[in-house]
Amino acid sequence: MLQSMKTNSLNICVLVIAALYSITAGAGLYKGLDEEGNIIYSDKPFNNSERFTPPAITVVDAPKIPPKKEAVVEEETAETRYTKFTITAPKNNQTIWNEPDLKVSLQITPDLDIAQGHTTWLLMDGKALVKNSKNLVLPIGRADRGEHSLQAQVRNKKGKIIKRSKKIIVHIKNSVVTRPKPAPF
Repeated sequence: MLQSMKTNSLNICVLVIAALYSITAGAGLYKGLDEEGNIIYSDKPFNNSERFTPPAITVVDAPKIPPKKEAVVEEETAETRYTKFTITAPKNNQTIWNEPDLKVSLQITPDLDIAQGHTTWLLMDGKALVKNSKNLVLPIGRADRGEHSLQAQVRNKKGKIIKRSKKIIVHIKNSVVTRPKPAPF
């Protein structure tokens, strides 16, 4: 019985292969001429036709073209032009007595453009005391006695100065309380 199953399986495989071959063998192309002398191609034979085998299809790989690099163009927006920028407090030539929390107030028109990265800076005697602030009230704290010049600046995100205030002079006075010397024992 095992022998007959092997034979049947073998016969079925042979029949399937023969059927596939006969289907593909019957399929083909035929070339011939019609009554007017035009060349005709068909998949069925016709009068005065010959079996036609087309040439092999030539396959060519597509050329490898590197993608074009699009230049990244940074959208340059016009930098804000400030029409007014001043130190409003303290006033020029003001004398400040014993102030432990000195603050400098600024006024700017139009408003500080934080979206473009603009910041305020405060210089005292030419040295930066406050850097990269987004505020218009800048704390200094307790300042040393004497005369000091103050100037504010607006800078862009690259640190370039866009606008400067006029320099003002302030006079800081701190009272010095002397303690009496202790009495000798």
